[in-house]
Amino acid sequence: MLAAIAVLSACQISLAGDKPDIKAGMDQCMKSYAVFPLSAKEEFRTFMGVSKERAPAVFCQRLVKAMASGRITYSDINRLQENRHSEVWKVIKGR
Repeated sequence: MLAAIAVLSACQISLAGDKPDIKAGMDQCMKSYAVFPLSAKEEFRTFMGVSKERAPAVFCQRLVKAMASGRITYSDINRLQENRHSEVWKVIKGR
């Protein structure tokens, strides 16, 4: 869960402003994902139901698009940190 919070925080910065920079958000997310512990990567991959090769791109696409559209907000990140319900898990799952 801490890994997801770190990525979301990084994406939030890249996507702030009037016109979100999707490419910058994706680049930042992919860099953050690369340093996740292997166990976290495996948990996300299994949770999303995708192959090991596709997991980083799918994870980041889902999060970045959700943040750019406003489906996920900074309050969702705070709710994750407080172990409260958040849309983040639905987004990561692809729902």
